[in-house]
Amino acid sequence: MRYSIAIICILIFQVEVASQQRPQFTQYMINKYYENPAYGGLERSLSVFTSFRDQYSNFPGNPRTFYLGADMPFYLWNGAVGFTFINQRAGLFNNSNLKFSYNYVMSTPYGFLSFGGRAGIDFITIDGNGLVTPDGIYEGVFDHNDPTLDTDVFSGIGPSWELGTYFKGKSIEGGLVISDLPSHKYGLGEGKYNKSFSGSLFALYRYSLNENIELSPSLLLKADAAVLQTDVGILAAINENLLAGLNLRGYSGKSLDALSIIIGTNIGKKYKVIYSFDFGLSALRTSNQGTHEIMVTYNLQKLIGIGLPPKIIYNPRDL
Repeated sequence: MRYSIAIICILIFQVEVASQQRPQFTQYMINKYYENPAYGGLERSLSVFTSFRDQYSNFPGNPRTFYLGADMPFYLWNGAVGFTFINQRAGLFNNSNLKFSYNYVMSTPYGFLSFGGRAGIDFITIDGNGLVTPDGIYEGVFDHNDPTLDTDVFSGIGPSWELGTYFKGKSIEGGLVISDLPSHKYGLGEGKYNKSFSGSLFALYRYSLNENIELSPSLLLKADAAVLQTDVGILAAINENLLAGLNLRGYSGKSLDALSIIIGTNIGKKYKVIYSFDFGLSALRTSNQGTHEIMVTYNLQKLIGIGLPPKIIYNPRDL
């Protein structure tokens, strides 16, 4: 793991590199606003989501992702506003992203149709002090004994954006997102960090099995110029209180990554807690088992921001 990180850092300092897709979350079918900015406000109230994902926990320096997001209707603008904050750490790599969104919502005979965008900044750092080399000296004097590696902290900052559309009907909903189009780059140390464009497609169908159980199969496709990633899941809501589900990531022998279990429950009327665990299915499953994800959600469950009070008209007879 440490040698792989060292090689990555060498490449970053000397040549142009491309970014990966944005952080993966197993519970994509629950936190739809993270996947698509056009979903903002469709919960009809203030919604707050926070998640923590600990991926490949057996590895030192394993990827860890924290997410905080909130959205709410803003009827004065015929839509909704919101923000997302994401911090991802993987080895020596640290990426923080802050974005703000607006989406316009229109009513149709079949449901709500929304168009929106999200824009903000990425702040990336790579800590050369965390590198370990076979000939390095790390007691007293800190020296890699390598002419290529440095002990400095390299950083870069640049823009990030995405556009989306979303439809929500009685039983069917889904959306499309395009991110960072056109591709762009910004400085990182002595090299360049290239943000390649990507896209995603999400679809979900709700089916009432009986009065107590509602089933929601879902599909998420993510793609960039080189990679296609699929997630297929199903979630059961029991008595509008308990959640239980499965998710399969991958579609072929080479792309199969994990089978996930999802469980959750309400805490009071406004909070939910959801936990998921990923069982590795790839050839690396003997090493990468142990991916945990926990989410806490809050919904105000109250219509807000409907509009300003009417303008006051003074009547001389009342003076």
